[in-house]
Amino acid sequence: MDLSELDLKGVSNLESFSGVIPLFPLSTVVFFPNTLLPLHIFEPRYKQMVNDVINTEKIIGMALLKPGWGDNYYGNPEIFDTVGMGRIVSSESYGDGRINIVLYGLKRVRIVDILEELPYRLARVDIVDDQRGSQEETLRIRIGELITRWNLLIEDTGKSHRITINTNLPLHSLTDALGTLIFSNVFDKQMLFEEPCVENRARILIKDLETRLEIISITSGKRSEIIKKRHLN
Repeated sequence: MDLSELDLKGVSNLESFSGVIPLFPLSTVVFFPNTLLPLHIFEPRYKQMVNDVINTEKIIGMALLKPGWGDNYYGNPEIFDTVGMGRIVSSESYGDGRINIVLYGLKRVRIVDILEELPYRLARVDIVDDQRGSQEETLRIRIGELITRWNLLIEDTGKSHRITINTNLPLHSLTDALGTLIFSNVFDKQMLFEEPCVENRARILIKDLETRLEIISITSGKRSEIIKKRHLN
């Protein structure tokens, strides 16, 4: 869903934030600020959670489950304590109680205390603000250069692997959006997510992009050598 389809006026206003949020743990989701997350809610405890918050702050914390969660999923398996906090900006209920919602990412938050365990976890959290630096514009430009090079190297047959992103975004937003796009491993995403320093996040992404470019350059070079040898034969 495109941001333009939603009314986001006032969505980021946290002046009256209570500091307490329900937690929705998943094994495949790391929820970055300023991104959209569509969810289909069908499990009874989380249907209750959505119904409980829909008429109040509409805020939910998306937590990543730690490895081994499958042994205790219907209890309270361990989760990472840095969580993506989002606000419901769209909801649609079905006759059988299932609910479709869309969350808009607000902030990173860190769990301070679990207040309730069942039927779903309720946590007191502290907001984790971005740490800003003086090299952000230089790093933003470098990320843009690497993305341009990557997209030029990707042939038409692999165009689905091109990185489509607005590189003019402020660096804190760019790093979050890019981390969502290019990291396929959920624990790599969580590692990036837990980094509060914007410049450090940028350096992590730059290193990843440089490694990708090095690999694809080597691969392209070997392919060219093979084609050249075939023509000589």
